[in-house]
Amino acid sequence: MLSYIKLFRPVNLLIIAVTQYLVMFCIIKPFIAMNNWGLQMSNFDFALFVFANVLLAAAGYVINDYFDTDTDAINKPQKNMVLAKIPRRQAYLINIILNSIACVIGFYCAYKVGSLKLGFIFIVISLVLYYYSLKYKRQYVTGNIVVALLMAYTVLSVWLFEFFAIRSNPDAFIGLMRSFREISLFVLGLAVFAFLTTLVREIIKDMEDYEGDKACGCDTIPVRKGISFAGKTAIWITGLTMLLLAFAQFLVYKDYSILTWYLCVIQALFIYLIAKILKSKEKSEFHFLSIYTKMIMIAGLLSIQILYTYF
Repeated sequence: MLSYIKLFRPVNLLIIAVTQYLVMFCIIKPFIAMNNWGLQMSNFDFALFVFANVLLAAAGYVINDYFDTDTDAINKPQKNMVLAKIPRRQAYLINIILNSIACVIGFYCAYKVGSLKLGFIFIVISLVLYYYSLKYKRQYVTGNIVVALLMAYTVLSVWLFEFFAIRSNPDAFIGLMRSFREISLFVLGLAVFAFLTTLVREIIKDMEDYEGDKACGCDTIPVRKGISFAGKTAIWITGLTMLLLAFAQFLVYKDYSILTWYLCVIQALFIYLIAKILKSKEKSEFHFLSIYTKMIMIAGLLSIQILYTYF
């Protein structure tokens, strides 16, 4: 049983679920409440929506282990559960079941918010995760961008579904129009942060997995351009993230000063990350940086709670 739990990466699934709940209840709901309206997605429907996304992610981790047995045999033989404990055919079946359930729930949620077409997003995500594991992750840069976009989707999809739920109620739509811009800016800012930090982490993970990826013919940034170039790329993206974060701090300082100061802590964490990337040479050091980057992303996501205190 423990092998199956590890297969699903429960910590990562928890991060996805918590992120979506924070976006809904600490960004979207307070702005809507300021206009004397409530959320148009019911708590039950939203819980199903989050559950569907968690299932998609779990299915993605399963199929990733299924296709990664060759590289993981070199990079991390004990971490890949399909390589170590779970039969490949069983893992493939689990992937199909999880994706099927997620898509059915996704179409239900799309129907409830008044746009059945949104259900196709879940099919697209399941296919993207499948082809990411099959080939995208072995392609130069493509795999890194796909994972970063999926993390941004985790944030954006919450507002997308709630927006369509609002649109299906003409009175609510008219009453909440003044809040759309602010909600969209905060959600978009968080999505960009999630995208960039995930992109940095994916590059660092490729630096950690350099040996196995090279042996198996994966065309990652470190394999094609070298560890040094990959490190510089991660530093440049981190620098861009810091600049965008500083711009966001400038924009919100007047109305959300505590949030601005909290983001200074995130900036300090980024500075330490850059310093460590410059010094790191060993696989164990890149592994630490991968975990550390995830901690920065979590710290950034928790800034949403500080925003909630203003309402």
